[in-house]
Amino acid sequence: MPEPVITIAGRAWRIPLLAPRQNRVVIAGLMDLGGRPEAQYDTLLDIVFAALTRAHPALAREEFDDWPIATWELLDALPVIAKQTGFLRGAAIRAETRIELPDWDAVIAQFVNFLPGTTWDYWEDALTAPRLEAMREEWRKHLPLPVLAAAWLGYKPRPRDGEALEELLRLFPNGKLRLN
Repeated sequence: MPEPVITIAGRAWRIPLLAPRQNRVVIAGLMDLGGRPEAQYDTLLDIVFAALTRAHPALAREEFDDWPIATWELLDALPVIAKQTGFLRGAAIRAETRIELPDWDAVIAQFVNFLPGTTWDYWEDALTAPRLEAMREEWRKHLPLPVLAAAWLGYKPRPRDGEALEELLRLFPNGKLRLN
């Protein structure tokens, strides 16, 4: 299936599925479009530029900012770009839309950890939302060996330093322990 195309500065640009490098900017920008009107145009530019860099990584922002871009081109590009995040599935963009975003750093760390020989930079560019969902489904069916071994050995990660204190404060909200 051919990649969708948007028109920016009178030129057709293909927009493949976006990777974490672009999704970090695009999804945050889509969610921020309901913000202050004076910032919306800059947000539109950020979204479109980030999406263009997926297929055209050498594109420079300074060059992009000098293109003769009609505002209607930016607005017409939004539904295509939103769909290419892999999270919105073509849904209408609304200010009240709440999207549960993945923690990309944690996801990429997991991929690098469970897929030896791959690098952080590789997954930063190669991972797309459909690939993430496919891998999660595969790991649901067939857990990686380190996860199985940890479960078999009864491994539990030690709590972070602040978690134990937070739990104590929750159990004793007034800060006093009474022994009767």
